[in-house]
Amino acid sequence: EEDGQRYSVEVRSVNNRFLDISTRLPRTLLSLDADIRAMVKGKIERGKVNVLVEEPREDVQRSRLEIDMSAAKALVETLREVARQNEIEGDISLGDIANNLNLLSGSEDSGTAELRQGLILRGLKDAISNFNEMAASEGANLEADFQKRLSLLEGLSAEIKTRSAENRELSLQRIRERIEKYISHDKVDDNRLEQEVAYLVDRIDITEELVRLASHIDLFRKALKKGGLVGKRLNFILQEMNREVNTIGSKTIDGEIASWVVEAKEELEKLREQVQNVA
Repeated sequence: EEDGQRYSVEVRSVNNRFLDISTRLPRTLLSLDADIRAMVKGKIERGKVNVLVEEPREDVQRSRLEIDMSAAKALVETLREVARQNEIEGDISLGDIANNLNLLSGSEDSGTAELRQGLILRGLKDAISNFNEMAASEGANLEADFQKRLSLLEGLSAEIKTRSAENRELSLQRIRERIEKYISHDKVDDNRLEQEVAYLVDRIDITEELVRLASHIDLFRKALKKGGLVGKRLNFILQEMNREVNTIGSKTIDGEIASWVVEAKEELEKLREQVQNVA
């Protein structure tokens, strides 16, 4: 607000890979559209940005109204002729003239117009500054949430790795016992038996999946640090992480590991939801 003139300037945005600007201005301010777009383009990099400028009804600019007297006189004569030819009783009222908005025009001096334009552009500058501060704050909070969930995934992965190592020897012994139970020991070559047991154990080994999962978590962090348009890349990395976790779940025969796999999937889903907010 300045010198009795008051306007509301608001900047809104939704996520978008590119910059898409739209404006909603009062009819009297349409001449500022190009200046508004240029200012937004210079301060905001991307997003579907909407700029809304409103002039409160009670504070609408009271510009001096002028009437086209020649046009008004012609209108009166025309309406009277229409009434005469159609046998319509009554005379022309002031309301009949006032309702024809084409006869009325607003005028204001150049100083008032410049003051108004300057006021709006300064208001837009402040609105963009507030918008960018809020966007930066939201971005920091979003990254903090990403890091928190990545750390949780690393913790679950470490638990699974430790549990898997503990189970390996136990699984090896159980498989060996089951094979020996159904096959006469003196008819089976010990070396061949060990090979078959090792093969079966490898089928449930999740070491490679855990290594790849750790690598994907590292890639996710690097993409976050790099910044820019990384939304698609983050989403792709999450798909790879989800694939590794699913494989771990399908291989495990341990109830504790299975529960950790479920927790990991929950964290991945939360990450996926948050990635939708990244361009």
